[in-house]
Formats: sequence, C-alpha cells, structure tokens
Amino acid sequence: MAFENNIPKIKNNFGVDGMRDISARRAATISNMIEEAAKQGIDDSFARTAIGRYGADNAKAMRASMKDPDDFTEFANEFGTDHNREIYEMEVVEKTEDKLSIDFHYCPYVTEWVKQGHTLEEIAHLCDLTMEGDREFAKQFPCLKFELKGTIADGLPVCQLRFTKVKKD
Repeated sequence: MAFENNIPKIKNNFGVDGMRDISARRAATISNMIEEAAKQGIDDSFARTAIGRYGADNAKAMRASMKDPDDFTEFANEFGTDHNREIYEMEVVEKTEDKLSIDFHYCPYVTEWVKQGHTLEEIAHLCDLTMEGDREFAKQFPCLKFELKGTIADGLPVCQLRFTKVKKD
C-alpha cells in the first residue's frame, strides 16, 4: 500500500472531521471534473489555471490581513495557523528568520482519491494540479521562495512545504 502513512491522528473531532469532509468533497469534484474533461477531449490545463487563481485569491486575502505583507517573518508567523493546521496535521519542522519548513502529515485529498479508485499515477497528477493553488499562493509573496520537496501523493510519509526568505539587494 502506497499511502499507509496517510492516517489521521486527530480523530472524532467534529470540527476537524467536518472540514476534512469538505476537503474530500473538493478533491472528488476536482477529480470528477478532470475525468469528465478527458472524456470530452479537453486537457486539464483549465484546472491548473482555476486552482492557481483560487490560491492567488487566498493569498490576496491573507496579504490584506497582514501589517506588512512583504515581511517574511510576519508571513512565517501567520502561515498555517488557521484551521488548515489541524485538517492537514501540519508540523513546523523549522522556523528561522530565513526559513519556514512545514510538514503535512495527513491529506484528505489523497484519502478521497484512493476511495475513488485512482491509480498511484493519477493521484500524483491530481495532487500536482491541486498544488498549483499553493504555488500561486506563494507567488503573491515576493518576500519568499516556495518549494514543494515532496508529497504524500508521491508516496512520501508527509508533504514537505518549504519557504525561504528572498534576500533584498
């Protein structure tokens, strides 16, 4: 089994379970749209663009709530402190003035795609499409560089999101 580590530790929490259910429904919607588009001969670039726009919109909302949206330290202190922390069982593995490294220990998207019967390759592709939201989110913050070091969908035990402060000249 490729996803034996994708087991939530936070269980029987009404709020978290409900938010994970919403995430799973979103995952199902994404995969169903991709499947239907393929049946109609449409490639999935539309999904990458739409999901990217969703991520950029989320970043714009976060930027609007910040005192200095171009300050890496403020970004590092704010990112991952909302409801998503519990949904994805996020762990800050490194936080310095130049780096923010977060591991996600659970992915409701992968859980849903496994339930739907997708292959390992399909799950990895769906994840890559979905991560376009994170990539575009990060692009809204010129103070940082974003790297996705690996994902649960690729068979790793965690998703590894890495943010590095961009040095100003």
